Amino acid sequence: MAIDNEDLIGCPARITLDAAQLAFFGELPADAPSVQAELGCELEQGHEGSHAALGQQVDTTMWWVQWTLSASEINPYTWCPAKQERVELDRDNTECTLFAGHSGRHSSTNRPWQSENAA
Repeated sequence: MAIDNEDLIGCPARITLDAAQLAFFGELPADAPSVQAELGCELEQGHEGSHAALGQQVDTTMWWVQWTLSASEINPYTWCPAKQERVELDRDNTECTLFAGHSGRHSSTNRPWQSENAA
């Protein structure tokens, strides 16, 4: 079965974390599920810059794994402040689920949207 590119909303890139990255997440003081060894990019398909996936959240800091074809790193970010203003949406699904300063459109539960507020 072929997948039509128009059906893909999110970037299909994936990364497998190495032992040092998994150890970093294991040392964070968080009562959260263990991080997955393989993560998928959470940005929209065709985004500019590095790929990004949320690794772990500790209080108000989110630790995002960012990668390119040649390197990867873990960076601390806060939540993107953008919110959708459309009233027909569920209140719990109006905030962007990406990090502040991300490239591309905002996303709520893998549904991209534009905002007048730049990411």
